[in-house]
Amino acid sequence: MPKKIQQINIHGPNLLSLDLIDYPSLGSDDLIVEIKCCGICGTDLGYLSSGGLMGPQEKPMALGHEMSGVVVETGANTKDININDRVAINPMGNQNSIGNGGLEGGMTNFLLVKKAALNKNIFKLPDDMSFEIGALVEPFAVALRAINRSNITPDSRVSVLGLGCIGFSVVTLLNYLGYKNIVAIDLSDLRVLHANNLDSVSAFNNWSIFTEALKKFHGEDEVFGMKVSDTDAFIDCTGNHKILSNIIDIAKTHARIIVTGLHKKEASVNFRSVLMRELEITTSMAYSNDEFQESLEILSKNIIDQNKFISHKCTIQDYKKAFNLAKDGNLATKVMFEI
Repeated sequence: MPKKIQQINIHGPNLLSLDLIDYPSLGSDDLIVEIKCCGICGTDLGYLSSGGLMGPQEKPMALGHEMSGVVVETGANTKDININDRVAINPMGNQNSIGNGGLEGGMTNFLLVKKAALNKNIFKLPDDMSFEIGALVEPFAVALRAINRSNITPDSRVSVLGLGCIGFSVVTLLNYLGYKNIVAIDLSDLRVLHANNLDSVSAFNNWSIFTEALKKFHGEDEVFGMKVSDTDAFIDCTGNHKILSNIIDIAKTHARIIVTGLHKKEASVNFRSVLMRELEITTSMAYSNDEFQESLEILSKNIIDQNKFISHKCTIQDYKKAFNLAKDGNLATKVMFEI
């Protein structure tokens, strides 16, 4: 194995570099995975903008939490995991924080997974699943969590705001799970186009047209003399702090709002309006091990075309190009490193 490996690190606000670091030191409970694919997440862009997990920090922050690869070394105490196993990795499983403030990140050649345990932070891929799809298990698990947290049923009238990777994963899963008349919005024409290819989704890139479409597809209700849509749940995947107040303004009484996009700034909310409509606002962050496993099982049924879902593939050496693409929703949907 090499003495040095490459790792994409944040060194401050909008300061990104490909660094040479030491090859991981294997502990008895750990394993090392040769990373094959790692996606760029909107959260990564937020970390980069702020300079770290919660802002600038003393040490470089390793990036990458959507990854798949091949096991190349196993610690003496690891069980049921073998060299050459093809795996997806739960970055937060078993007290890891891979790409989320820990010392390790998935945008690397070789990744140390501490306290490795099957179906806790290591999940075996089916033989016929590509590494690209394996790297999408994590964002699909985030999307599945948002759906589960919304307490909706296939009869619910649902709207999704934001069609980046998480939002598009949400509408893809809703479509797969049998939901009808899903109404979505994103400012990117490209993302709207992809969403409209799903049978049960009507997506728009204009707020006024979107709000009228909600009434058309979900029916109308009335709040204090104002006509609003009869939408049961709004799933916010935008990461835009301004959108929450906009949703509140168009929500019916007893509607649910699920925030899963990570807001980069504080959101201002008219709590009087929330109170008078008796709205339920909840949040969704990450996923459980069961949801990670279910995401893997759903993706194993070939519900997506990876060539349509993943718009760009880059080498780790082209990290600057990759991140610039990921920032532009009109050019890219999902940007993924092939390592």
